[in-house]
Amino acid sequence: MRRIVVVFILSLLMAGHFEALADEGSIKAKPNQVTVRLSEYKFEPAQIILKSSEPSELILINEGTVLHEFVTDAIKNMDVDVEINGVVAETNGLAELEIPPKTKAILRFTPKKSGAFFFVCDAKEPKDHSKEGMIGKLIFK
Repeated sequence: MRRIVVVFILSLLMAGHFEALADEGSIKAKPNQVTVRLSEYKFEPAQIILKSSEPSELILINEGTVLHEFVTDAIKNMDVDVEINGVVAETNGLAELEIPPKTKAILRFTPKKSGAFFFVCDAKEPKDHSKEGMIGKLIFK
């Protein structure tokens, strides 16, 4: 009888342990995360693929010596958290973001549906960045 009680208690403890692990895993789910480096006159990588319907984090690092922009229609109708130098702002859509030299910007959002979108740097100084080839593609699968 004692053996049955011990087995029953152990099974309850293990079930609770696995349930706790499942809850912990869902709480700490990592977003789709891509780091994009901006420099004169390119995005690296120039093609970004993120999963739709899952939280995403786009880390934009301006490694250049001039201001760069991230301009796209991809997230203009989504709720986006923007973090720059530790300051977070919640926005209802984002179409254009200026990123000063040596600055990191983090965009957090959840794509709602699949699609492909272009992104570009529309900065004009010292040359027209998009004409120099600073264009990329953002794909939600």
